[in-house]
Amino acid sequence: MRWSLSKTAKIMCGVLAGLFVAFLAAGLAVSIWIIPFEPPRAYTVGLLTGTLLSAVKVALMEKSLNRAADMGEFGSARNYGFLQVSLRNLLTLGFFLLVFFFSHIFGLYGAIIGVLSLQPAAALTGYILRKETAQI
Repeated sequence: MRWSLSKTAKIMCGVLAGLFVAFLAAGLAVSIWIIPFEPPRAYTVGLLTGTLLSAVKVALMEKSLNRAADMGEFGSARNYGFLQVSLRNLLTLGFFLLVFFFSHIFGLYGAIIGVLSLQPAAALTGYILRKETAQI
């Protein structure tokens, strides 16, 4: 089965990429010149993988919402949605376990910032979409 991302999801992934660049520059500047909280390479790998996880979660969320909307019964759609949310949360938990056990490769601060960048990306995406509809 092949599916493509909607305009909203594409914008959100683009915003995630922009936030990655901004957080990378800010984090490297802080860790190199001000407070060495973790090695720059580990921070970069953690931030990159956390941001990629956020992008994957956006795609999985869109897929599950589209599939739940196509279901006829409310109860089955609700159960399917709950299962999908649980699986995405387990994916995040598995990612942080990977970060914990391979802390010499993945930077914890970078991973946390990458995963949490999903919330500002959603807010910025909403702002961008409202701005586009206001111009029409």
